[in-house]
Amino acid sequence: MTDISTKFNRRYEGIRWRLVFGRYDTVQQFAVDELQRMTQTHVPYVIEASPADVEIEGHEDHLLLCGTAEDNRWIRQLQEQGVLDIPSRPEGYAIACLDSPWSDGKRVIAVGGRDARGVLYGVEYFNTVKFGVDRVQDGPSTIRRLLDDMPDFRESDHPRIEDRGLWSWGYTIYDYRRYIDNMARLRMNMLTIWNDCPPINIADVIAYAHSRGVRVVMGFHWGWGMEGLDLADPSHVEYLKQHVLDTYENHYAGLDHDGIYFQTLTEHHDTAKGEVSTARIVCDMVNKVGAAMLERYPKLKIQFGLHATSILDHYTEFEDLDRRIAIVWEDAGVIPYTYEYGVARSVELDSIEATIEYSKKLAALRNKATFGLVPKGFSDLLWDTEFENHGPFILGERSRRFIRNRLGRRQAMWDMRCGFWMACYNEAIRFFREMLAVGSESITATALCEDGMFAEAIQPSIALFGHILWDPTMDARDLVRMAHSSYYAEVQ
Repeated sequence: MTDISTKFNRRYEGIRWRLVFGRYDTVQQFAVDELQRMTQTHVPYVIEASPADVEIEGHEDHLLLCGTAEDNRWIRQLQEQGVLDIPSRPEGYAIACLDSPWSDGKRVIAVGGRDARGVLYGVEYFNTVKFGVDRVQDGPSTIRRLLDDMPDFRESDHPRIEDRGLWSWGYTIYDYRRYIDNMARLRMNMLTIWNDCPPINIADVIAYAHSRGVRVVMGFHWGWGMEGLDLADPSHVEYLKQHVLDTYENHYAGLDHDGIYFQTLTEHHDTAKGEVSTARIVCDMVNKVGAAMLERYPKLKIQFGLHATSILDHYTEFEDLDRRIAIVWEDAGVIPYTYEYGVARSVELDSIEATIEYSKKLAALRNKATFGLVPKGFSDLLWDTEFENHGPFILGERSRRFIRNRLGRRQAMWDMRCGFWMACYNEAIRFFREMLAVGSESITATALCEDGMFAEAIQPSIALFGHILWDPTMDARDLVRMAHSSYYAEVQ
């Protein structure tokens, strides 16, 4: 009988790389795809991929391993051997490049995470630094050497700031998939979306974000923009309470979101109404409305967007705020609260020293409860020419051409804002180091980044901000180098 078999041609000789993963679903699926995407860029052959139940003793290929100790037994072995020192903290990871302990003459690159996000963040760090900073492909003749000749290393890390991400009006997120992908590449895990009403496809947006390890916080107003509302009037507060309860019940309660964010009447410079401080009036209102919300939805996470311009020295009034409600501060000084270098919305907080000292007091409130802030200095809305309130709409389904053309028109703005951050990044690093030293329960930082085509391009200032949030204790020179990684252009 004639022997019939399949023969595969091998055009490229030599030892190849093979990918062995723990899981291929949700967050880890994106992690595996990201690792494959970049390694495949640097070899001329197709990288084969297998789940971790494959036997690798005596393997003939070099190996790319990724996963957790629970879902990838080869990662677990490296951890048990002391090769991977995976941190015990959430979102932590360890990466290594070494001679294979299973096969002589072969190499292993491993990414092990404490959890699914840890796997993803380890992959993104590897892509950012090992492909885009430490070594860069500089021509066809070196296409294989970047991987084949990668030197030994062992590193581990975890985030210093718990909630890291972006804040935006939803209608300026023009491609939600690529926008969220880029957040994940910067190891961000929280997106606050503000709208007049939820987008029609918001459930799809939330599900996609969760597949990238990004929590979604839905923003809506508690009085912000309502004409004639007097928060010192009990009848007005009662009306507002019912409005908030009805709005949440009708539009948000059925969504798989990760919390809500609200603003109320604090975006002004009046620190008092008669003999009562704005802080006292607002705190009482938020406690009343918040208590009603939490009584009905006890597991609801609530963020309170609070403008410091109307609070200033009355910040201690918020010692009485329900601890279950997290305060997210805006306009509390210069960098990182301002759009332009050295320009603060309050003359009392017009220096980095005043900003840091004031923010340390805010972070110490309520026995060091969660400290939150909305950093600025990035892209913003075209309030005077394009902004308008909106009804129901479809979020993030604009064409690629539209986004590219719009970025071309707004790049000059980005260049200016990136220059701002490059001029004063040391002050931003100092700020976040000082906030960490306060020892708050946790820190939330979601930067206001709107209408900047973040889906199309990761600008250096946003990249720098993301890396500062991950670890502001890093050497500033390394943070700047990572912000300019060639990886961010490679994946667009």
